[in-house]
Amino acid sequence: MKYIARFGILAGVLALSQGYGLGFGSMGQVSTSMGGAGVALKNSAWGIYYNPALLGADRRAKVGYSFGGQFREQNLLQVATIDFDEISNIAATLDEKLLGGASVAGGAITIPGGVGGQGTTIDGALGDALGEFFGVAPGGTIDSAAIDKVANEVGISCTNGSCSDLGALGDALKSNTDAQQKLKDKLVDSAEAAGAPPLLKGIINGIDVESIDDIIKTIGNSNGDFSFEDLLKTADLKMTIPRGADSDIDKLLDAFDTLNNTLQSNDFSLNSQNGIVIQVRGKERTKKIEADGIGEVTVQEADSGRGAVAVAVLPQMFMNLSATINEKHNQLIIGFGNTNGGSCDIMTGKDCTTFIQATPGNGGLTFESSDMNKFQSSSILSGNHTLHGVALALIEVPVGYGHTIYTAAGDINIGGAVKFIQAFGYRYPGEINFSDFEIEMPKLSDMTMQQTFGIDLGVLYTPSFLRKFNIGLVAKNLNAPQIQMNTGSPITLNPQLRAGVSYEFLDFLTFAFDADILPNNTLSLTNPKSQMIGGGVLADFKYIDFRLGAMKDLQSKAGESAILTTGINLFGFFDVAVEYGLGQNVTLYGFNVSNYMAIKLGGQFSW
Repeated sequence: MKYIARFGILAGVLALSQGYGLGFGSMGQVSTSMGGAGVALKNSAWGIYYNPALLGADRRAKVGYSFGGQFREQNLLQVATIDFDEISNIAATLDEKLLGGASVAGGAITIPGGVGGQGTTIDGALGDALGEFFGVAPGGTIDSAAIDKVANEVGISCTNGSCSDLGALGDALKSNTDAQQKLKDKLVDSAEAAGAPPLLKGIINGIDVESIDDIIKTIGNSNGDFSFEDLLKTADLKMTIPRGADSDIDKLLDAFDTLNNTLQSNDFSLNSQNGIVIQVRGKERTKKIEADGIGEVTVQEADSGRGAVAVAVLPQMFMNLSATINEKHNQLIIGFGNTNGGSCDIMTGKDCTTFIQATPGNGGLTFESSDMNKFQSSSILSGNHTLHGVALALIEVPVGYGHTIYTAAGDINIGGAVKFIQAFGYRYPGEINFSDFEIEMPKLSDMTMQQTFGIDLGVLYTPSFLRKFNIGLVAKNLNAPQIQMNTGSPITLNPQLRAGVSYEFLDFLTFAFDADILPNNTLSLTNPKSQMIGGGVLADFKYIDFRLGAMKDLQSKAGESAILTTGINLFGFFDVAVEYGLGQNVTLYGFNVSNYMAIKLGGQFSW
């Protein structure tokens, strides 16, 4: 359990980042539940965030509030759920599955002689399969005659024409690939005939042919009760333990898969974007009647007053976590076994008697023999790895205004917002080593605190020939404000450019779609860029509305495909929006969930 705690701390500490900037993000429930679309959406109260030109297009008074969070995970949180004690007991688990208890056929198989002359006893399903292989009845002994019979069947002969023990049979098999394959095929047939469980049949099938001679010698030289640890000590061992043959073994294979995936790529981010917005009602546009003096009267739209003014308070928090694995210590090499009957230290290799290198893939886990030297020079558990963290908290206070210019071609809405930004930043770079796992937790005094400002500009066009259709464009953080960190380079809130369209249909349906014109930088090393596209539909009734949508990050490497979004508003007071990523799932403490999820709660009113 101490190793679970260690990795729990790792997954809870802040994150790695060498990219600077933030993705466009989302604010409020309406756009969040419509695939993130908001640049051309008049129905939302969050125009000051998505496009200040909306303050001219929809001049109603509005109030909105929103609170929630989002997380994205890639091969990191699952490490915290691994029980490393179970991994170190894999040999004992295999013993219990294949050698434990009485022989199914009624008696253990004995192999006399061996190194030291003590002999070897093999119980359980493996004993049954070997008895069938050598033609020995349950409880019998595998003597030289039985070994010679097998040697003749695979086309080899031992020194002096007779195989005195399994060691001699192994020597005769060495470098004879044809005979090794025949012997492996005979082992597979014997396991099937003996009614061996799927796990044993799968392991025999997964033995590398060139390891057969050493495995036979290892079985013959075990002395005493044979164990799977003896097999894993085989000098040139290479075998695959299959997936799907046993649920307990599958759990161990899952743990190795998680470690392997973490080696390849890892990332964890946690964001929370919250806010309260107040939009002060503007003056509605007026109509101007003109006569040409010959009986023609025209009615034109005129703008004799201001657009809406909005102010908001937007507390936001962004954190990211990744680990850079030492390229010299990037192998899954573990130790187990203890000469004193205890357990070795899996993190340091101390007191371990056996080492194996594990490689997930090919429908299971391939084991190869290793040693203490390889463990110390190449194992992920023995090396120093880099952990960097970044946390960024922003309190933005934007003040925005939108105005409309009426033309014969349509309405052109322009708007802008100036944002006061109170920023708090912290970056954690450092080394970690699983044998001495200590992380210095950040203190409040370590964080930088500063003030800056940002500028947003937007435009929204509604053509005269299609009054329900809107086209929007917004540019955020045009001045590229910088936030100094406690160490390293500052974080720049890079300019962002996003376009959007919306169409109002049947008085209660609104369709909207947004797209980032260019990729945005993020705080993640694994996913340094973000470029969102998405859209959805809003069904807005008097006391209730429903929203559905979907979106996708075109730059993401985190494994999710499309992200589905949905939301509902009841009476204005209760509004909830949910995002759920499709594609890659993670299993955390028995629960299988998406590696991307978000939820927002709040409400909004317009009048």
